[in-house]
Amino acid sequence: MKVCINDKELKEYFEGLKRVVWGPRDPKPGDDEGCHPQSIREALRQELFSADFAVFLQKNTKGKCEKSFRDVLEHFLHQSIELGTDAGSIVGVLQELGKDYAEINEPSGSSVLIRFDQINYVQAL
Repeated sequence: MKVCINDKELKEYFEGLKRVVWGPRDPKPGDDEGCHPQSIREALRQELFSADFAVFLQKNTKGKCEKSFRDVLEHFLHQSIELGTDAGSIVGVLQELGKDYAEINEPSGSSVLIRFDQINYVQAL
């Protein structure tokens, strides 16, 4: 799942998580109450799987990401890039973009086709 979110929304989200984990106050040094890893994990699970959080995600991500992944990759067309996948990274020149795939020409001369849903990150070299 890819979510587009701005800095303000991300900051608000983590501030909310901080309040869930630590409560309404900041923890004091040496204050162990509620700081056990198990209680923190349980509080996070409750928040992340809550109906309120699902509503928050739906409300704040709807229409936020107007660019498709293909539009993002078009910016790198005919440039040297690195694409990260679960199987490793691929380095080469982004030669072509299909409807749901990218073609990379590696320095060895090989062409590699990668579906968009297999790409974890892209960066210019």
